[in-house]
Amino acid sequence: TVNRQAKHLHYPLAMARIHVGIMSGMLFMKTCLILAASDGRRPFSRGAAAFLSSAPWHRPSHQNNVWFLNSASRQESEQSTSSSYTTSVNERQHSQLTSTRCLKNFSPSIQTRIQILESHPAVVWNESSTFASMHKKRLGRRHLPLFDRDTQQASNPEDNFRQDHLFDKFAQTVCHAGVVARKEVFETWAAALYIYSSFLSSETNNADIRKPIRRVTDVAAGHGLLAWALLILDDEQQKSQTHKNSNDHDPPLTAFCLDVQMPKSAELIHSSMIQQWPNLEERFDYVEGRLEQLVPHSSCLLASVHACGILSDVLVSTAAEHGVSLAVVPCCHSRKRKVLEVASPFATKLYEDIILNKKGGGTPDLTDRLDEARMVALERAGLNVREVFLPKIFTGKNRLIMGSPTNDAQLGRSLTNIISDDHLKEPLRKGQMPPLDNNNPSSIMPKPRFLKGFYVPCKDNNNDRQLVSKLAGRSAANNRKEVMHNRNHTKSPQMDLSLWLPEQDVGLTEDALSRIVESKHSVKCTVSKLGSVYVNPSGRMSQAFRFQYDSGDSTILPFDHAKQMHERLYEIIPEAFPGTECR
Repeated sequence: TVNRQAKHLHYPLAMARIHVGIMSGMLFMKTCLILAASDGRRPFSRGAAAFLSSAPWHRPSHQNNVWFLNSASRQESEQSTSSSYTTSVNERQHSQLTSTRCLKNFSPSIQTRIQILESHPAVVWNESSTFASMHKKRLGRRHLPLFDRDTQQASNPEDNFRQDHLFDKFAQTVCHAGVVARKEVFETWAAALYIYSSFLSSETNNADIRKPIRRVTDVAAGHGLLAWALLILDDEQQKSQTHKNSNDHDPPLTAFCLDVQMPKSAELIHSSMIQQWPNLEERFDYVEGRLEQLVPHSSCLLASVHACGILSDVLVSTAAEHGVSLAVVPCCHSRKRKVLEVASPFATKLYEDIILNKKGGGTPDLTDRLDEARMVALERAGLNVREVFLPKIFTGKNRLIMGSPTNDAQLGRSLTNIISDDHLKEPLRKGQMPPLDNNNPSSIMPKPRFLKGFYVPCKDNNNDRQLVSKLAGRSAANNRKEVMHNRNHTKSPQMDLSLWLPEQDVGLTEDALSRIVESKHSVKCTVSKLGSVYVNPSGRMSQAFRFQYDSGDSTILPFDHAKQMHERLYEIIPEAFPGTECR
């Protein structure tokens, strides 16, 4: 009893000590962060800023819709804050290069749609919930009122003209699928507006492109949202041209997604989009495959939003070495040595300065320096490089890098043409795409080891589009996996069997063996002889046969199933042909 009373007496004291310890630790962390930020070497990290803003003693006084919607003033404050820390010569040079590459001559309609997107009710919809706190939440049917323009018109008729009805329709379709985060919808649509205006529109603002590109590859597609957004924007333009009775109609845009694995969410998005836009079904494909199996072509745009890690460098290297148009939003910047294995040889020295930096203290400007190396690689390869920034309220990794070949003469420029430069003498490393063949400057072929399974052509013609359509889909991907697991990677497994022949003729022929197998199993079997008859010193004769098993339809017969059927022949053949033995 005395012990229990003592425990009850000490419990409040212990809790008070824990509370004091937690508060002391938080105050100590705040003091350390303030000292680290005031030493003039590096700014606040995002985690530190989030920690201070969420601390119980810190409550910002500007938590209202105006502060979150006023992106211009927010960018000015961020630029003024960052300028106090960027004092090195390299950072000043980067700011100058960025200003020369920054693409600002977009049409007023695109800029207006971007502004409407930033002030959308689904970005900031009340005083307590903001986009920053809800951006990772999946959009579902409960969010449909946020994109219902009829409800918006009834509640606020003055904003009727500040609505992108096509985006609302796109977002509602995504809500019905219920698998995509809020931020992905907004950042993908913003990127699609810039990409379509630069490469795919008939009124493109890119002077280097004589005619719009009509084929798009969404690399590392994930849900496939970027490809769908571009197709929907093109469908809007096609209807506009039909309405104007224009004679020079552009052919419809076609797109296919490429990723190592097709997620279930991509199928849900596909079914939801087809219900809303059934005319786009024949213009969209999704292929499971690796980037190394892709065969780029100048008639196709390579695009990717948030290409994670070294995937951005592989895309840049491919576009730089083979003269194809590229639009990529890099993500997950890293200083891992693996970056050097896939980095473009056009900017080897820049990559090595970043990755092999041994000065210590980290690389606070890693994002800008890596993106700078990527853009320099594209420029040295003869591509016209432009960059544009997506609204930062949607994503922190908001730089969109766009490169397009300047003219046909520069498409054939490869590493060998500029090998005289001192900073480009490095040989191709492991993982590099092969250099461009001067005889065929518009396309490349991957390494032979990646063609063991299949390859995915990007060229915009009927034959290649039909080939991609055959490779697309879940069933085709499963069939390819079964083929890769089969011995010798064949669709029809083959196995051999040697038989001791009977002394008398019992009708042991290839056709007879095929009928025996097909009568026992619902498969197609082809039997052929291997070599001539072997005569044993004892006088017995034997013959080897090859059994080829096929499912009889478009499906792939797994090797394990064929092996089970083949093992049963050791019992079936001696019964069907007396005197015959399996060796």
